[in-house]
Amino acid sequence: MKIILYVLDGCQVKALDRVDTPEARELRKRALIYKNAKTIYPSLTGPGHASIITGVTPGTHGLISHMYWDWNGGVKNIYSDAAFESPTVFELLSKQDLKSQGHGNYFRRGINDSFTRKTMKWFANRLESSAFISNAVGSVPQIERFVKRGVAGTLKDVDIRIAESNEPIHYVVDNHVDKSSHKYGPSSTEYYRSIEGAMSNIIELTNTLDSRREEYAVIVTSDHGHMSVDDKVSADVLDLQTVGYPIKETKLLNANLIVFYGTNEITAVSVVVSRHVQVYVKDKTKIGKIRNALCEKPFIDKLLVGKGIGSWGVNNPRTGDIIGSFKENIGFVELPIGEKGDHGGFTDDEMCVPLWMLGTKVKSGVAVGGKTVDVVPTVYSLLGAKPNGVSFHGESLKF
Repeated sequence: MKIILYVLDGCQVKALDRVDTPEARELRKRALIYKNAKTIYPSLTGPGHASIITGVTPGTHGLISHMYWDWNGGVKNIYSDAAFESPTVFELLSKQDLKSQGHGNYFRRGINDSFTRKTMKWFANRLESSAFISNAVGSVPQIERFVKRGVAGTLKDVDIRIAESNEPIHYVVDNHVDKSSHKYGPSSTEYYRSIEGAMSNIIELTNTLDSRREEYAVIVTSDHGHMSVDDKVSADVLDLQTVGYPIKETKLLNANLIVFYGTNEITAVSVVVSRHVQVYVKDKTKIGKIRNALCEKPFIDKLLVGKGIGSWGVNNPRTGDIIGSFKENIGFVELPIGEKGDHGGFTDDEMCVPLWMLGTKVKSGVAVGGKTVDVVPTVYSLLGAKPNGVSFHGESLKF
């Protein structure tokens, strides 16, 4: 049996529901569709993908954002599977001699890659983890994207490659959807066309597998949704001088915004990734004061501290003292990626994701609920395999 995890990176459910091509209609007929399915918070690419392939929330797998602040080591880039603190489903299943292949995906821990691709991934991980290199390419995110594309590969002839492979597990990531929303917005014609193209590719994959009488299951989901960016603010709106924390310096690093506070020394740091912010405070007695000052700002949606962070599954030594997101349709001028669309917040547009199953043993229909952390337990159920003592934060979907 072949199991394909097909991730439509950045697919907004509202937009997907409006796609009405013959391929989309055919997929809806074949699929078991879970309504109101949710991704994890923060609704960012790294944490989202990590939860899909580990079955646990960010506080456990460690990708609590794409970067974090370490008071002893400075800014740390963790957009890398080398930063995972939990095993991937590919690593776990390889111990049971069930191997995996990846197509278009950057996170590849446990995947049965060639020596050349493993070498490229090693280099990419070094680039991500090195503060010197990260600072060198921080203002030129094209370099980082070039390396990642080399690791991920393309989706050309992916249906044939999957059908002809010996590996039973496949992880497919279509990031054209995400890119089109960032550039044109989730209400744009370009975004809808990218989703239409993805639907066509999935139908082509299932038709190829059917023609070869393959037994298979395809799980279609996304790491996050998308939000239109209609209003942009600049970094200076994060100034906290009224409570004794003036902005000392701002820096754009790997397309993320880092804001340093203080006069002589750094006393707090905000790490802004897309529409998500984490604030690290040196004097922990000032956390409440800083949170209250930020909450008074008109662009802030919701901020979490203490147990609130834990309730969303983001509690980890890497996590900021204050975490949260911006109100609807707001982004930052300094961030180059979110031209017309972005994500990272609490809104339904960002948190609701598609969760569809289709295959030879899946009965079509509609169900309610489901989470991206349910994907890994579902893979185990489909395979009839046991996790051998490893626990997950989701449960197998009913199919």
